[in-house]
Amino acid sequence: MFRFVKPRSFATGLPCIMTALGLAGVATSASAAAQSEWKCPENFEPKAGLNVDFPSDGVDRAFVVVPPTDASGAAPVWVPMVGTVEATNWNLYRLPNGHNAALADAGYMVIAPVRECADQDPDLAAGRCNGPGHDGWNWNPWHEGRATTAQGDRWKTDAGPDVRFLEAMVRCVGTKWKLDRKRLYVGGISSGGTMTNRALLFDSSFWGGGMPISGEWYTTRDDGSSMSFQQAREFVADDPDKIFQGRVGPYPLPKKLDPMIVITVWGGKNDKWDCGPPIGLCSDYRPTTQAASNYFSAQSKIVHVACSADHGHMWPQVNTDAFNLWALETMASHPKGSNPSSFKLTKPPQGYRCKLGRFTDHY
Repeated sequence: MFRFVKPRSFATGLPCIMTALGLAGVATSASAAAQSEWKCPENFEPKAGLNVDFPSDGVDRAFVVVPPTDASGAAPVWVPMVGTVEATNWNLYRLPNGHNAALADAGYMVIAPVRECADQDPDLAAGRCNGPGHDGWNWNPWHEGRATTAQGDRWKTDAGPDVRFLEAMVRCVGTKWKLDRKRLYVGGISSGGTMTNRALLFDSSFWGGGMPISGEWYTTRDDGSSMSFQQAREFVADDPDKIFQGRVGPYPLPKKLDPMIVITVWGGKNDKWDCGPPIGLCSDYRPTTQAASNYFSAQSKIVHVACSADHGHMWPQVNTDAFNLWALETMASHPKGSNPSSFKLTKPPQGYRCKLGRFTDHY
């Protein structure tokens, strides 16, 4: 079982040592600062299971809490997100839809947000979540990328409600359970992978890292102007080493991010999304994962791991539980602020090809 052991002897003697050194006030300030990390909206108390009516950006939101089986010490956190056509509870409790709740047995606090379009229903799959976005957003399940219209310009600099909701949700859960502030990880598939990219780009000071699985980058020209789907594919294919701007994050992209670890996952040649007639193929995750890996791996304080497989456009299908645990152990082995040069990549489960740095198998 994967678990962190909190050292107790030093913590027990710390107040006496601090008092003897005349630093009790410093200890009090540090304690207050630690407590301020965790806070909830007024009169809201988190609980295990489904939490509803969580106010965020003027909307009532929902999330599911699966506490670690072994609750001793501060738990690392895993925030998994679904894509367009799967329900939150599927991703938590079913194979092959993710089975992420099982990570609680390995010592992780699992907190699964429910998409706003699902109206707090963790069992809603596609339905009204399947379709184009509104209010300047490109796609409906998550507020994860700005639209190509003038309405979308606002989201060049505004992180949006979902980025804020994800952070607020974790901070609230931390008021009831001990969470490891240096080991907060977010991830997701498809639109959830795109949302992961956005959260990491806009909120790198909060997250310890993340795992975007088949996420969009919504590649743009260097001036931030949009291109057609086919133009964007060709733009990346023609220069696969380039750092690409994208509608998934701020424009321009930050020159540097806070220290993190990022695992970008590509599902292979069949990792594509068909929007159906009359549009047809509308996303190809070969160029989008390439663009993401180029940017994250160019950041000096970020460890980037590029993972390829052959499962297509879905949550990793081969050895799912083993891959999930390997990915979380990999991220948790590099707590926020760690020196990138000290990171050691372990071998992934059978069915996955992972390496440090950017993807070099796409083109």
